[in-house]
Amino acid sequence: MSDREAIDRIVDGKAWDDFCDRLKSAGRRILKDAPDDPFDRAEGLRYLGRLTSSFLRNATAEPEPATVSLASPSLKIGLDNPDYVYCGAKLDARFEYTLRGNLGDTHLIGFGTYSGALGTDEGLIRDGYLESGDLACDADGGFEIALSQTKQPGNWIPMAEKTNALQIRQTLLERVIQRPAFMELTRHGDVLAAEPLDPARFTGALDRTGGLIEGTVNQFLNWTAHFASHRFEIRPLPPELLAFAQGDPNTSYNYSYWELEEDEAYVIEFEPPECEYWNLQIGNHWLESLDFLHYPTHVNHHTAVKNEDGSVRVVVARRDPGVPNWLDTASHARGALALRWVGAVKIPTTRTRVVLLSELSGLK
Repeated sequence: MSDREAIDRIVDGKAWDDFCDRLKSAGRRILKDAPDDPFDRAEGLRYLGRLTSSFLRNATAEPEPATVSLASPSLKIGLDNPDYVYCGAKLDARFEYTLRGNLGDTHLIGFGTYSGALGTDEGLIRDGYLESGDLACDADGGFEIALSQTKQPGNWIPMAEKTNALQIRQTLLERVIQRPAFMELTRHGDVLAAEPLDPARFTGALDRTGGLIEGTVNQFLNWTAHFASHRFEIRPLPPELLAFAQGDPNTSYNYSYWELEEDEAYVIEFEPPECEYWNLQIGNHWLESLDFLHYPTHVNHHTAVKNEDGSVRVVVARRDPGVPNWLDTASHARGALALRWVGAVKIPTTRTRVVLLSELSGLK
């Protein structure tokens, strides 16, 4: 599409109409795949509203030619981990960057450079990654990392020709009381002058944003459908799905789907392997984490109560059964489950079953 055609689509409103049509299409897909329940359907449309707000805000933000901001997104997507503090920044592969910070109370931290994006044909592609085990810090937990296409001495994260984003995952084992890492990102090179809005580029931004929203909705609904095909059975995320959302290369991602009556419990049992970290959480049908600040919706290797033999039993139920490691569905009758192993020597077998709440006390 030429600049003249793009400008014409702004002038006559066609660009906005096309954007709204893609939102309508995404909404129809959500309602088509929604459970026959007003609560789940309302959450689905709220999910679409959250995606639209976040993606549209990024597309219409004012440029920052002299600074680079590390933003902490609040977007719930793809079963975001309650133990993770997510942050990131837009990158321009023409430049080099320095990230400085202090680890604070983080248990683990991972830094990744990425190209592409969720919801696109190519997906989110990891170009470089640095984890805390390979991060050189001073005695006080301070660190400095170079981000560039050219290899640098010391801490370095590779960038590629199409790198467009930095994503950081901090793991806090007790998020409510712990202090996340402090970080600041600096870009090197000439300061670019801020440019006024370009109508043709804005057309492209609307088109890309509409496509991202529609593509992200479709991508994660396909995930939900896959998880629902093996309800109550926890399986690794298939490579063909993981390829379009490349996260931490040291994490084994495993998922399930659950649907419970008021008097039922979903029981998960396993022997945790030697690993840096593990986490088990539940989320809703749309793969959003639940309200983990006000409900017990996840456990990790630090917070879980272990049995005498070192094994762990987690119980998902809609009301408190009075047993350790209860995950509250927070008024949800159904949803997804994620089990992550980070740096595990081996991936253990998980045993799952659905029982009546009245039978829990008699389980062996």
